[in-house]
Amino acid sequence: MSRDIYQAITDRFIEQLKQGTVPWQQPWTSCVQNIVSRKPYRGINAFTLGMTDRTSPFWLTYKQALDLGGHIRKGEKSLPVIYYKILERRDGAGNLMVREDGRQARVPFVRWANVFNLDQTEGIEAPQITAAQNVGQSPEKAAAIVEKAKLCPIHHAGFAAVYSPRNDVIRLPAPATFRSQEDYFQTLFHEMTHATGHEKRLNREGITQPAKFGSERYSKEELIAELGAAFLSNEAGILNQVQFDNSAAYLNSWIQRLENDPKMIVSAASQAQRSTDFVLGIEHKESLQECQTSPEGMPLTWPREHGIDTRMPGFAHRDPDGDGVPTLFEWKRGMNPTDRLSKSRKPGMRL
Repeated sequence: MSRDIYQAITDRFIEQLKQGTVPWQQPWTSCVQNIVSRKPYRGINAFTLGMTDRTSPFWLTYKQALDLGGHIRKGEKSLPVIYYKILERRDGAGNLMVREDGRQARVPFVRWANVFNLDQTEGIEAPQITAAQNVGQSPEKAAAIVEKAKLCPIHHAGFAAVYSPRNDVIRLPAPATFRSQEDYFQTLFHEMTHATGHEKRLNREGITQPAKFGSERYSKEELIAELGAAFLSNEAGILNQVQFDNSAAYLNSWIQRLENDPKMIVSAASQAQRSTDFVLGIEHKESLQECQTSPEGMPLTWPREHGIDTRMPGFAHRDPDGDGVPTLFEWKRGMNPTDRLSKSRKPGMRL
């Protein structure tokens, strides 16, 4: 992914910070999703799309709008989303490389695409929203998240919130000293995100390696903890009730850090999402198919596996048999794109 895309994403965060708004402290609906795959956007994409003023939770690419029989209104601007394509590592002889633990060596390759909100389209009917929004829930769900995770011991003593990697323990002031239960759990989620970096868990560099206060490594780990606390607080439905102390110094410190490293927010959001998944007990899959999912929700290897030449201009929208159904939709249903009378069969049938 080009540096310009990192910069474009980072600039949106910096713009919000300069206006006095911390993007990761603003609650967003957890059902922000792609209109076709219905998969929720995660990581940096959840923040990028969630901090807009759009009313619809559905987003789609230009191609998807056409496939659904609609179009993007003229003059509408898109937002970038990123996704990962996993490449297999090979040696000079072309042989697959393996890691020390015997698993196949793979390298994540970041891709990006432009998406539009359903509000920016015409001719597309909005699907019904079945998922409930995580807003305004009681702290009971936050307590349940903590209880289920059981990361490490939590001690209530002193006047500072801290995670000790050496002792693998979280220390917090007594809950009664916080302004609210929501503030208490948001602070606890921050320290729990740090705790996921322990060597026996996610083995994150910001926790396992020495990090001097104010250093790049220290700053990135703090950003991961900030974002992780936001993900967990939003999951618990308490983020909109937390009272933040956003001083000018706090805002300026993050503006400076993001300006110095445009890649920091994207990388930190990815690691914060992985940390959140760990706390919530969501398995972190490394399978090639799971990682190689495009914004359309279709594995990037799908066309090749089913004999489709994606180099053919407009292959997804062609309609050679004139039945009004685009080529891509027919292939996904196992139909012959050149036979208007064909019925659904096993996907990948030969022409």
